[in-house]
Amino acid sequence: MQKFPRRTILRALAAGSMTAAVGRSAWAASDVMADPSQIDLAKARAEGKVVLYTSLDTQIVETIIAAFKQKYGIGVEYFRGGSSDVTSKVLAEADANRTQVDVVDASDVAALLVMKDRGLLRPFRSASLDVVASNLRDPDATWMADRLTQAVIQYNAKEFGGDKAPTTWKDLTAPRMKGRLVFSSSANGDGAPRLYTLAKHFGWDLLKGFAANQPLRVQTPQLVTQILERGERGAAFATNDNIALRSKREGKPTDYVFPKEGVPTELGAVGLLRASARPNAAMLFYEWWMGKEGQELLVKGGKYSSRSDVGPPDGSPPLSALKLLTPDSVDYRKNRNNILERMNDIFGGEWGI
Repeated sequence: MQKFPRRTILRALAAGSMTAAVGRSAWAASDVMADPSQIDLAKARAEGKVVLYTSLDTQIVETIIAAFKQKYGIGVEYFRGGSSDVTSKVLAEADANRTQVDVVDASDVAALLVMKDRGLLRPFRSASLDVVASNLRDPDATWMADRLTQAVIQYNAKEFGGDKAPTTWKDLTAPRMKGRLVFSSSANGDGAPRLYTLAKHFGWDLLKGFAANQPLRVQTPQLVTQILERGERGAAFATNDNIALRSKREGKPTDYVFPKEGVPTELGAVGLLRASARPNAAMLFYEWWMGKEGQELLVKGGKYSSRSDVGPPDGSPPLSALKLLTPDSVDYRKNRNNILERMNDIFGGEWGI
C-alpha cells in the first residue's frame, strides 16, 4: 500500500480553515447540481468499475460492494485505511492532478470538509436527502453522512463480567485497570477526535486517568477487539460499537456498554469526486450506498444508519436512548495540531504532528 506524507494532510487542514468562509459561495457560482436522473446505466456499465476510498470496516464494505455488483454487474475496487490515510491519499492525487478515486467515504466529517474546501467534491442531490436530517449533510450537497459510530467501553467478560464490568468512563481510571486497558489510534491520530470529545465533556483529567493505567495503544479498533478476545487486555475505551457488537454476536468472551453519562459519536460521510473518470458508475454507487437497500446492509454489519427510515442494528438501542456527544468538526480542525500535541503529552507515541 502506497503511503502519503502526513504533511500533505496537515497543510490541507490548515488551509481549510482559511477557505471555509468562501466555500459555499464558490460552489454556488461554479457548479451545476447533479442528480440521480442524470445517471446513465449503460454508460455506468461501460465505465467498467468504481474506485472507492473508505475508512469503513472491511467486512461491511465487502458485503455492500458484493450486493452492488450482483445488482448492476459493476465491480468496485477499494482502498481501506484510517480517515487520515484516506484524506491524504485523495489530496496527494489531487495535487498531482492524477485523481484515481470516484467515491470517498471517511469516518471523520472534517476530512470531507477539507475536500470540499479544496473544491474536490461534486455537488449531488441524492434521492436520499429527504430521509437524512439536515444536520447530517452538507447544505451544498457535496457530502452526506452515511453512518454514526459510537465510541463505547468494551471488555473481556471473563475478566470483568457481571458486577465487575466497567460501566462509566471513570471506572477505567480505577487502580484495578492498571496494565489492563487498550485503545486505538493510528500514527496519524485517527482515534484523537473521539478522545477529544471525551476531554471536552468530562475534562482532560479523564484522559490522564486512562494514561496513568498504562494502556496499550494499537492501530485499529479491530485489533483492540482481538486483544480483548484473547484476554491480553481486559477493557478498552472509546472503541467502535459495531466491532464490539460483532464480537459479542460471534460468541467471543466480550461485552460492551454505552456509558449513561454520554457516548462520543462520529459521523462517517460519503462524497463524489469532481475529477472522477467514471461519473455515471460513481453516482450509481453513491445512490446504492445511501439508498435503503445499501444502508440496511450497513446496519446488518452493526453500524447505525443516517437514514431516518432505517432502524438500529439488532440488539442495539435506538440512538434516541443514548446521550450522544457530538464532536465539533470545525473546532477540531481549527485546533488539530494543539489537540494532537496534548494527546502526545498524555499518551506518548506518534499522533501525526
